[in-house]
Amino acid sequence: MAASGAAVAYCAAGGIILYSGIKGATIADTVKAVLAGNLNVTGTEPVLSGGGSGGSGTAAPGDTGAANAGAAANQALAKKIIQANPAYAGWDTGQEWADLVSLWNKESTWSNTADNPDSGAYGIPQALPYTKMPKAAWPPSAGGSADPATQIEWGLAYIAQRYGNPVMAWAHETANGWY
Repeated sequence: MAASGAAVAYCAAGGIILYSGIKGATIADTVKAVLAGNLNVTGTEPVLSGGGSGGSGTAAPGDTGAANAGAAANQALAKKIIQANPAYAGWDTGQEWADLVSLWNKESTWSNTADNPDSGAYGIPQALPYTKMPKAAWPPSAGGSADPATQIEWGLAYIAQRYGNPVMAWAHETANGWY
């Protein structure tokens, strides 16, 4: 996926503002901490745990590999959605969760606005075409709102229907480069 410099800058700025709000730190302190490579700006445990797997392997259970605060928030949302749906029992822990995290780290880094310009895949689950998802999940440029909850719900249902569980979806991804 390619992104323009301006888009990356806006995402980075938004991530710093969101991270500052979550951690209760000033934006200036957060920027200083990021530049120093220390995201533990308030003395509490950082939201970011790992640098994102980017497909380099399976995340250990409990390690989200969240690339930024937005990814961490989308992962927390996914856990809530999973826990509310008995069809996904057990997907929020252990290897099921680790493989779901690895899958969507590789596909989109858990970004609800991830857009693959080569294939047209969009969102957290990288739906192809994005019109497979409900309209709320679509890009704003197509009349949607890039709603992460809608994308996650669609992605979980897709995994359940096509692969049965995240372990099988991740196995397909690692064997074929797509799921």
